[in-house]
Amino acid sequence: MSETSPEGKIILFIKKNGPATLQEIADHLGISKMGAYKHIIKLERKGLVSRKVIKKEMGRPTYVFNLTESGKLYFTSSDSLILLKLLEYIKREGKDEIVIKFLKDRYKLLYTEYKDKLSKKELGEKVEILAKLRTSEGYMAEVKKCGNSFELIEFNCPIYRIASIYEEACSMERELFSKVLDAEVENSHRQVNNSYVCRFIIKPKK
Repeated sequence: MSETSPEGKIILFIKKNGPATLQEIADHLGISKMGAYKHIIKLERKGLVSRKVIKKEMGRPTYVFNLTESGKLYFTSSDSLILLKLLEYIKREGKDEIVIKFLKDRYKLLYTEYKDKLSKKELGEKVEILAKLRTSEGYMAEVKKCGNSFELIEFNCPIYRIASIYEEACSMERELFSKVLDAEVENSHRQVNNSYVCRFIIKPKK
């Protein structure tokens, strides 16, 4: 399934908006509740979506649908899952320094790539370009302007499993953004901390 299939659209919708009712999912897809429910059943059978019953004082209970751990990793490639096994092995063997060095070298390369494309641009334009670069890398990034600052929101995390084992990956990412944007960057939400998105608040340097 791709993100353009009905099931892929449902997963992406929940990733962006959090737990959703059947009516919300149906409205998003532009189909009937019964049609949406058929797609939900497929996702439940594959272990990608789970449901929770919300009881009401009156009337029938409401079902709210959320992503399982497998659902959160739906857009992760099989290669990334194999890499996870390798990282877990390295962790068990006490060779963390290898991964930390790899992450540092990776962010050095990204810094060079991003810096070259963001140079001589205003902050707003830099953030927009950065979001496009991140989207091309699988992060599904969007930008929101909030007064004098910006929000960079990433709905997918290709390195989710790596970051869940090595928290340094998230702090390095924040530092990378701060350097290439020449701005103050705060990482307010992280998917590895049970948030639905990774959210960065970007402000001009004082």
